Amino acid sequence: MQSGRDLVNSLRKQATDPKLKTRYDSCLENYNDSIDDLKELPPFLKSKDYLGLNVHASAALNGPTTCDDNFSSPPAEAPQLKAASDKLVELIEIILVISILLRG
Repeated sequence: MQSGRDLVNSLRKQATDPKLKTRYDSCLENYNDSIDDLKELPPFLKSKDYLGLNVHASAALNGPTTCDDNFSSPPAEAPQLKAASDKLVELIEIILVISILLRG
């Protein structure tokens, strides 16, 4: 997740298209929100509040998906950003499955 945010920063600095810079700014905000949500997960896991874990993990899922949605029209999303978003989505989906399984 941190590497995704770093990637967005790097892509933003390299972008010359104002539309891309705006999209990367949005993605940066999305990734920051996801990171904040994910940082809140350990206490839920420790206290065995699996519903809370699920709720906050679900909220974290919005970051990378919203970032990807920014690129529904040209200019296209950088392949490395799409890969980073996909990786983060997969991680969060694993957390969601775990939270469901632990709730029984």
